[in-house]
Amino acid sequence: MTYETGVRWKVLPFVVLGIVLLSWIVFEAFGLIDFEGVVQQVRAVDPVTTAAVIFALLVVDVLLPVPSTPLIVLAGTALGVPAGVALAVAGSMGSSAAAYALGRFARPWLVRRVISLEEMRDMGRWWNTYGGWLYAVARGVPMMAETVGVSAGISHTPFSRFFWLTLLGTVPICVAYVVAGSYAETVEEIVMISAVGFLAMVGVGYMLRRRLK
Repeated sequence: MTYETGVRWKVLPFVVLGIVLLSWIVFEAFGLIDFEGVVQQVRAVDPVTTAAVIFALLVVDVLLPVPSTPLIVLAGTALGVPAGVALAVAGSMGSSAAAYALGRFARPWLVRRVISLEEMRDMGRWWNTYGGWLYAVARGVPMMAETVGVSAGISHTPFSRFFWLTLLGTVPICVAYVVAGSYAETVEEIVMISAVGFLAMVGVGYMLRRRLK
């Protein structure tokens, strides 16, 4: 996979988020969906089923362009704070562990679907600046968590070190999104919280990259 292909793959979450926002605007304008009713229906679904679906989608985020931010917010909306935080942290750490295993054990052609040689060089520069704290810092930055996890596996970083530092960066973000999501009463509020959180973390990633340069 060329670097250009890798870049196109990485921007897919932005495309997906854009489609979601556009669909929301269109549906709202024409009154095609009862957005308040959707939230009530989600809360009425069996919590185990809801948790299983959200957990699975969070884990496969390492290979598919699944926007994790709305899922974590939705966990707070559907399950409340304690269960939502537990689910969000478990799913996020499952994704990170899968990324690590992919870098450590998968064949090169599969690894290149997630991270390019140029991104590996970028990770080297990040590591020289932040050291092991890179795992904590990058956890909330869109499209960096998977890249960092794969690079940790490739470099044979001890899994325990990777796990605990990643957990340190994961918990505060999950708590913030889940608590915000627990107050959401409509789909509009879920989308707005997700969009604001997503863009804020993109801004954090941009500032960190500028610092490296």
